[in-house]
Amino acid sequence: MTNTRPPNQRLRALLAEAGWTGQDLARGVNRAGTEAGRKLSYDRTSVAHWLAGVRPRGPVQALIREVLARRLSRPLSNAEIGFPAGPLAGRPGAGGAQDDLWEVDSVAELTALAGSGADRRRLLSGTGYSLAALVVPRWAQAVGRGTIPVDAQAVAGTEHAETAEALARVFAQGDSAFGGGHGREALARYLASDLAPRLHARMAPRLRRRLFAVAGQLAYLCAFMCFDEELHGEAQRFYRVSLRLATEAGGRRAYAVTLRAMSVQARALGHHQEAIDLAENAAASGTAVAPLSRAFLLGQLAVAHAAGRDTPHALTCLRNAERLVDQATSENGSPLIGAYHLGSLAHQEAAVRSLLGDRAGAVAALQQSLRLRPATERRSRAITSARLAELQLSSGHMEEATATWHRFLDDYPRLVSLRATTALFEMRTRLRPHSGNPAVRPLLERAAVAAAGH
Repeated sequence: MTNTRPPNQRLRALLAEAGWTGQDLARGVNRAGTEAGRKLSYDRTSVAHWLAGVRPRGPVQALIREVLARRLSRPLSNAEIGFPAGPLAGRPGAGGAQDDLWEVDSVAELTALAGSGADRRRLLSGTGYSLAALVVPRWAQAVGRGTIPVDAQAVAGTEHAETAEALARVFAQGDSAFGGGHGREALARYLASDLAPRLHARMAPRLRRRLFAVAGQLAYLCAFMCFDEELHGEAQRFYRVSLRLATEAGGRRAYAVTLRAMSVQARALGHHQEAIDLAENAAASGTAVAPLSRAFLLGQLAVAHAAGRDTPHALTCLRNAERLVDQATSENGSPLIGAYHLGSLAHQEAAVRSLLGDRAGAVAALQQSLRLRPATERRSRAITSARLAELQLSSGHMEEATATWHRFLDDYPRLVSLRATTALFEMRTRLRPHSGNPAVRPLLERAAVAAAGH
């Protein structure tokens, strides 16, 4: 903390309006820090220092602003929380909500996000997960908004689209097999240094749609890799750029699938109403997509409603998703983003049943998901196995749980995924009280070796 100033009366007034103590604010900032990939441990003493005039670092100011904005249900600026404009003023994401991507050059945003050096560090240093940034238009309102500047010096040809599409398949396969920590930086560098600059080129409409489509898919993949590494603020920004690029490409399906992914992220972070809103937006935006993709969207809407404890809507959406899967034959090609199959549907069913208290049904659905999931989806298989083992243990089935966790450990060494690492930590925490069990002891020993190896 630096720059001691007069007492911060504006922050004190906002705390009073929120009905919060200093400990409440500290707890909220720590949670928001976790969402942004930062481990923070502020307490009421820290807040007392802020109220006394001590100015926290820029990224922490952004977190304070975000948690108070959530509590008060309105955007706030740095000035309103009593902190003068700092070096991030005027940067994207430095104000209350993140900038409207339909009002700025989203290609420049993508270049800055995916790039390296001081510009990227400045951009991301104040980036937390923002609820205000989840408010985005539906497809019909998004298409045709804003413009992407054209640079007469930029060059783009069919060969660049072909290269990007080929690399997209490689990166997507690598992510599924090895986790978001493998190849994420390489993908980001390719976007920043090669593909993004070409999006400013003057080109024929057909090539433009093709190039923007693959750029949007790669931005989505970058977002999901960040999500897998629990970098939620960064993931959110990539998802928003992906939405904007999808509108330029005329990609209704990509737009809806990205909204669905944002709903998954919101639910994972405990923002249940926002998850429902995003899933409803995805379903409304994706009314004209193919049956299998529509099932994908409705399956997430079912999960979001279940998290919100709306049983009738959750079960209705799940049944509608199942009916669409039964009706579907196949979609043209294998989509780079939002690939959906029976194993995915079973995983969504498991989430719905678990959230609604049907533990046995959730266990059966996860077992079905594992049987149906393609062998290439190692990361998903590992995380599904870990979740299944947790449910088996909580149901009192120790033998089944340890066997399932052993299968998780079969996959874990090949993964660089913070979600998988979190699952490993959860396994060790849950099993530690049972360390005297003959079946648990060798599992814990194996888990310790796996943790040391990472």
